[in-house]
Parts: sequence; C-alpha cells; structure tokens
Amino acid sequence: MAVVELLEAAGYRRIPLSRNDTGHFQATGTLAGRPLTVLVDTGADSTLVSIDVARELGLALEPLKGAGGGAGGINLDIFKVSGGDLQVGDVRPRAKALYAMDLSHVNAAFARQGASHIDAILGVDVFDAHSAVIDYGSNSLFLRDI
Repeated sequence: MAVVELLEAAGYRRIPLSRNDTGHFQATGTLAGRPLTVLVDTGADSTLVSIDVARELGLALEPLKGAGGGAGGINLDIFKVSGGDLQVGDVRPRAKALYAMDLSHVNAAFARQGASHIDAILGVDVFDAHSAVIDYGSNSLFLRDI
C-alpha cells in the first residue's frame, strides 16, 4: 500500500504542495474567501497571515504584548486575528490561534531568490494538532481529521 493510501485510510486529508524557487513547500488556501499562497514552515511556532491581508479583509486585530520574528525579521508587532476562516487546500486547520504580522521581510528575501510572494505561514501549531505528515514523494501535506 502506498503512503498516500495508507494515510488517507487512517483519516488523513491530503493537501497538494508545490515548491517555490527557493525549494520551500507552499499550498493554496483562502482566508475569509480571499485566495492565499501559504508557506509550509516546520520552523514556525504559530500560524499567521500577512498583516496587509488581514487589514485588506477588515479582520479584527488585537495587538499582543511582545514581538514576533523569524526568517530575518525581529521585534515585529504581532496581532491576534479574529473573524476570518482559514482554509488550506480543502482543510480548515486547527491552529491555537491565527496571528498577523508584517511579512515583507520574508517576501523580500524570497523575491531576491526569484520566489513568489506568500500571504500566510502554516506553523507547527497546526502540524501538532493534526499529527501532520509531509510526504516528499507525493509533494503532499497530510493533516489528520480531528
């Protein structure tokens, strides 16, 4: 039995992935119906969306104490997002919360390497909650239904 069939039989849902020009996995998604490009980031603690996208959609933003960072950005304001349904592939991932942050530093780094713009980052909170499996053979992310 192939990995894909084994995981699907065990209650996992498959999300097709593609690779950007830097080799990172990406998926398509939506937030409040708006199409997104979602970076699959096993090094990101939390799932977040671009602050620009959250503002464009008029989502409620609650400033948090402290600062966020990663991939070259430090001391960035971070906000808890309310009012938007995130979907990746055909899965509504269960994140501990959805956050928003300025992703311009990430997109600038990707642009320097010829990679496309991202709108959101899928983090470890979702991978843990869904017992995620990334299958390099089929370029797929599998999230277990919970």
